[in-house]
Amino acid sequence: MQQLSIGYARVSTAENRQELGLELQIRALESQHCQLIFSDQLSGSDDERPEFNHAVKLAKRKAAAGWQVKFMVYKLDRLSRRTVKMITTIDDLTQHQVQVVSLREQLDMSTPTGILQYQILATFSEYELNTIRQRTRDALAELRQHGQTLGRPRLSTDVEQKICKLYCILDYPVNDIAKVCGVSVSTVYNVAKRNHLSRRKLTLTNR
Repeated sequence: MQQLSIGYARVSTAENRQELGLELQIRALESQHCQLIFSDQLSGSDDERPEFNHAVKLAKRKAAAGWQVKFMVYKLDRLSRRTVKMITTIDDLTQHQVQVVSLREQLDMSTPTGILQYQILATFSEYELNTIRQRTRDALAELRQHGQTLGRPRLSTDVEQKICKLYCILDYPVNDIAKVCGVSVSTVYNVAKRNHLSRRKLTLTNR
């Protein structure tokens, strides 16, 4: 069976000036005989990491073709700063028969110890997610208790009437209606739908 070890390194601008620079990560990955190493200089909370996405796609493609593939990082947080996203990434790669390895934490998903470490991480991830949800529910409950309205503020009657009047003029563009009334284009369409309006052609004398 053909084997492939793919390494991924990531730093933010601040990290690259500190101990966890790209050079350190790449040297560590090279010492583990990674044949291909991808790197990004972006935040770990940024989902748009082009080299990371390329590395993941390549790993999945090779695994699907029957290769034994390892996806290596220096530290687990190189996958993502967010625990939930990190776990999702490990899950995704594992389901595609890609072995995830972290050098710093000595995590190797091809071993029983690695699987146990992952399960502990997943438990903390679930706890973190549930904590965020509970905080959100508590915050919403407190807002309701103080009589505060959730979501976008309701349109005033005057603004809604103005939208209705302009919407009925066929040659008045919806984008212009939105600008004049200080609302979004989707709000204009929502008002029109709510009031069962159709556009009819009138002559516009004053704009």
